Parts: sequence; structure tokens; C-alpha cells
Amino acid sequence: MPNLRKTNVLVSTRDGISYIFQIVSLAVGFAILIITVTAAVIAILVCNDLRHVPDLAFLKDYHPNRTIQIFDHKDKLVCAVEQDVSRVVVPLKKIPLYMQQAVLAAEDRHFYEHSGINFKSLVRAAYANMQARQVVEGGSTITQQLVKNLFFLDTGRSADRKIAEALVATELEKRYSKPEILQIYLNEIYFGNGANGIQQAAQRYFGKNVWELNLSESAFIAGLIRSPSTLGSPEHRDEAILRQRQILDGMAECGFITHAQGQHAKFYPLYFHSSLEPKPQHAFNVYPYYVSYVLDLIKLRYPETVARRQGIKVFTNLDQVAQQCGEKVLAQEIKHAPAGITQEALIAISVKDGGVRAIVGGAGDYWTKQWNCATNPHTVGSTFKPFVYLTAFLEHALGPNSLIDDTPLTVHQVDSADYSPKNYDGKFLGKIPVRKALAQSRNVCAVRAAQMVGMSRVLSIAREAGITGDIAPNISSALGSSALSPLDLAGAYGTFARGGVVITPRALRRVESMNGELLENFDSDAHRVFPEEEVSWLVSILQEVVNSGTGMQARLGDRPAAGKTGTADKATDLWFVGFTPDMVTAVWGGNDNNLPIANKHVTGGTVMARLWRQYNKMYYSRVSVPPGAFLSSQNEGAVTDIKDLPDDSNSTAAHAVVEHKTAGRRRPKVVHHFRAPRMFSGHKPSNPDGGVAVRRAVGVTEYSWGR
Repeated sequence: MPNLRKTNVLVSTRDGISYIFQIVSLAVGFAILIITVTAAVIAILVCNDLRHVPDLAFLKDYHPNRTIQIFDHKDKLVCAVEQDVSRVVVPLKKIPLYMQQAVLAAEDRHFYEHSGINFKSLVRAAYANMQARQVVEGGSTITQQLVKNLFFLDTGRSADRKIAEALVATELEKRYSKPEILQIYLNEIYFGNGANGIQQAAQRYFGKNVWELNLSESAFIAGLIRSPSTLGSPEHRDEAILRQRQILDGMAECGFITHAQGQHAKFYPLYFHSSLEPKPQHAFNVYPYYVSYVLDLIKLRYPETVARRQGIKVFTNLDQVAQQCGEKVLAQEIKHAPAGITQEALIAISVKDGGVRAIVGGAGDYWTKQWNCATNPHTVGSTFKPFVYLTAFLEHALGPNSLIDDTPLTVHQVDSADYSPKNYDGKFLGKIPVRKALAQSRNVCAVRAAQMVGMSRVLSIAREAGITGDIAPNISSALGSSALSPLDLAGAYGTFARGGVVITPRALRRVESMNGELLENFDSDAHRVFPEEEVSWLVSILQEVVNSGTGMQARLGDRPAAGKTGTADKATDLWFVGFTPDMVTAVWGGNDNNLPIANKHVTGGTVMARLWRQYNKMYYSRVSVPPGAFLSSQNEGAVTDIKDLPDDSNSTAAHAVVEHKTAGRRRPKVVHHFRAPRMFSGHKPSNPDGGVAVRRAVGVTEYSWGR
């Protein structure tokens, strides 16, 4: 009879081994999967890193600072921008051997032995980092450092980036000799205190040319490379001297100098240049606000390796006549501005194609201020009211001739105190046509119109018109309590001027390489968002603003003009945004500290409308453009009345009833492409020219009075 116990033991053993084998197989398989996925992810990241590395052949004609050429809307060269006009490339033969050897002793003693990567240094650095539990040593060769400075300056020390650097360093070693690489490195590397390259370092620290440096000075400069911002400052001079002595010892260890030479150099006196501050040198001297805005756009779209290392041609929508007129008028008008107005800004945009023709971001010296008031937000005041009324037109809640109540109104809000808007003149006119309400910028009427359609709908229409900045969904936003930039407002008013066609404002037309290869083309994205007729109603009223309303100071004689004034609470921000049939121009005035302007007679209508007229008068006197005409509509509807809105805005039973001939027409369905919004919420509610000193609503209150 078989031994059942023995048989059971064997079976159990086999089952146990099988189970263990399965577990091990699963673990190995899982590990392989993890390794494969990790490798794949790293490979993808490395490929993405390498995507921005240009052909290394451009280093044959190495220049650390290629120009960015800026052209205007007629393809005429405006300026060539250089980041550092004082930077000079010095050939290796003019750099003292001591200087070269000091850098090798400090950064890469085996430079002439490796092929771009020093694996021993990498292992040593990895061990040091593990012991310190942080990155304390890089282990990078001079070739790798050069690659990082040329192509990966904006990045850290991630694994994929190190792999990418190593791959490019290896390729660089194949294409160029060691002396060529060292020459580029010495002319490229940063030495602190604004000194890029060895020649600037010699001049900045010792007031001499690089070929005049002695051993002691050479070791000092070489020691700055590891931590230029720290060691280059006078406050850390003792640390820099200690680093210099370490390098002199290293040079002796490498056999570059004798021990005695090193000791002598340690005690050789260093005479530092009296001023380490670099002299300010401007990269460009024409149209600084426009050019700097273009450079900011280029920086967002192109890596420095393309823009600076290889050079590019940037074709813009700049109109030099418009820009010159803007700069001249602002420089003249700021001298005569009322007390409290110390800054003004202007932006002009073509109605035809949305091209940004002029940007003047402030008064005074750009290089002192460098804050662009034309592209940064300010409280908009009553310049926002046209979006409220356009919404009412589109939703068939009102027509231009509808009567609306200009009578006392109290808005009861859940999350804040009651809100009672007042008109700038402190009066109430009773029932008045919508046309008059907007032309004379009556605040109460604008709030009632916003209640009819709901602020969420108003904000939606503003977005469709092209507004990209943040607008609070509160009823006070109907009077302009939020903040937008002149660029934003001018772009959206351009939609009015085109009869409902939106075009995103564009400063760029196309970008080319220095040899003429097209890198990117910026086509206008024109598409209709609003029906022509309702927009023509709004434009007709905005013409009345200029002809007989709050913006009469903006009249241009025989040239048609339309627009809207705006004044924030306490006159901290003054506006006029207007357009002719071919150009939209937004002008803003205020001060850098957002301080109120005490003079109650200072409004957007009295100050900025006049500035707007001065600019347009000068511009049209220098260009041959016929006056043109706006689109008009014969179908504005009869004079109709609306039922009184109850004072309590929380009532949901009341509805505004409006009759006009276009009732029932549907708005076209459109697709709109938005730019990235500027994250900025408004400050104070608006005041004159529409605005009113009101309490800002807390939280979101939705008003849905009839549609």
C-alpha cells in the first residue's frame, strides 16, 4: 500500500513551489512593466527636451547674442534688439593660459580626456548627493555646462533633463574640437554682476581686458563660475577669496603651476574695480512699450535658443505713424493734465484686421518705469455699459427707443447691504429712451437693464465680444466695478465697430528665421458673433455719446466717431474708448498709486475724451484715410414703454415687457476662440460718466427679470 503521508508531502511541496514561482513571476513581470513604463516616460520627456535644441551647426559661427529684428505692418525694419550690446567674443588664443587652466581646475580637470561625459565624476556626485540627501554636486563636465547654458537654461536637474544634456554634449564633442568648445564656454558662461563671458568678467571685476589678467585674478574669476550670483557680490568677498585659494591648490595638483607659484598668487593683492554695477545699456531705443510687448510675446512662444542664439525676424502690426502720434500726444498732454493725473496710456487697433497699431503704456521714461498701463488692468467705469445694453438688445428686452425708468432704485442683496445706485448729477429724469440713458450715462438705467437680462448673460456677451479679463458677476459690474486693460476694451469695442464680427487683437503677423524660413504665421480669426442690426443700434447710440452726450470732447468734425466715457469711483481711473470706421483707440488716465483725484470736474469725458481727439486729429492729419461711415439700421423699433421694475430685485414674479419689431429673431450660433484670461478682479465701483459711488456686492447675485 503506497505511503499516503509521503505522497501528500510531495504534492504540498510542489504546490508550494508552484505558488512561490507564480508570485516571483508576477513580481518580476510587474517590475519589468514598471521599468518599461518609466523608461518610456523618460524617453518621451527626453525627446520633448531635445525638440527645442537646434542644429548644432549654428555654433560654427558662434555669437552669444543674435539680434531679433522687429518689422512694422509695412515690413519696414523698426529695430534690431540685442540683449547685451556690450558683450564681446574673445578668441581662445587671446585668453591667458592661466585663465584657461584655472577654469579647468575649477570645473573639469579631465576636460581633454573625456568625450563630453565624465562617468567617474557622475558617480562621485551621486554618492555625495546621497550622503547629503540633496543635490550638492552636479558632476557636469564643461561640455555639459555649455549645453545647459545654450539650450536648457530655464530648467532644473531632473533625470530626463540630465539625459538630454548628456546626449547633446556627446554630439557636441563629435562636431567640435576641445579648444572650440572651451572658447565658446568661456565666452558664454555667467560670472555674476551682469558679466556674461570672460571679457566682461575681467572688465567688471578688475577693469582690464582678459588678456591682461594675472594668475591670481584668473583664479578668482574662475572661482565665480560655481555660484556667480553669491560669490560675485562684495558681501561674499571672503568666500570668493577662499574659493580662489582652493582653485590655486587645484591648479598645482593638476601640474598647471608649481606649489610655490600657487602660494605666491594667494597673497598677491587683488585690486577690484571701483564699481561692480553694470552701466545700463538699452537693447532698443524706439517705441519701447510696443517693442517690449512684442518681445514678451516672443518669449512665451519661442525658446531662447531660437530667438537669441539663432536670431529671428518678427513682423508686427505696428503702424509707426500711429505709434509716433501716440507717444507725442501723451508726452504733450501729461504736462497739462489736472492735478492727480500722472500717468496716461493709449492703444490703437485696426478695425479691418484687429492689428495692434500702437501701444503707449505710460508717460515718462520707459526705462525708469517699465510698467505697461496699456496692457494691464484698471477699473473700467462706464465703458462697460455698452455690453449691458447690447445684451438687452440681443435678448429683445430693450430697443434703442424703449423707455426705461431713471427713478430711485434699491437692490436688496442676500449677502450684503442694500444697494442704491445714484446718477453722477444726483438727479433722476423719470422715463427716458434707452438711447438717452446710454448717451448720458445714467447709472440707474444701466442697473435696471442689467436686472432685465441677468448679469451672467451680460458677462457672456462681453466674453463673446472679446473681453478676456475677469469680471465679477455682481450687479455693480454693470457700472464698471471690475478692471480690464485698455487692450482688452479696445479689442471688444472693435467688435462693435465691425458690426458684430470679433477679431482677437494681434501685435504679431508672422515670424521668420534669419534666412527667411517661415516659422509661424498669425492669421486673423474673424468670425461673426452678433447680428449686424442690434450692433448697429449700439453704434448709433455711441455716436450720440460723442455728438451730444458725455463724450462731446471727442468730436472729430466731419469724421464719424463713436465711443464711451468712463470714470471709476473717486476718479481713480479715467477712460475714453472710441472708434472711427477704421481705428479703435482706448485711452486711460490715472496715477501709479491708484489715488483718487479730488477735482469733481475731472472725468473721462472732460479729460480723456479730449486726449482721444488730440491723438486722432494728429494721426488723420498725417495719413490719407477717407472718413468712411458706420453701418446703420432703419429698424430701431418704435418708442415703447416697459412696466415698472419693482424696487425689490429678489422678486421673481415681475418681468419687463418690451415690444419692438425684431422680437422673435434668434441670434446666430457661433464658436468663439478665447485668449488666456488675465487673472485680475476689479477694485472699486465706478463713478462719473456713468459711474457711481456704490457698495460693492459680496458674492454672486443673479437677477433674472424677463428676457
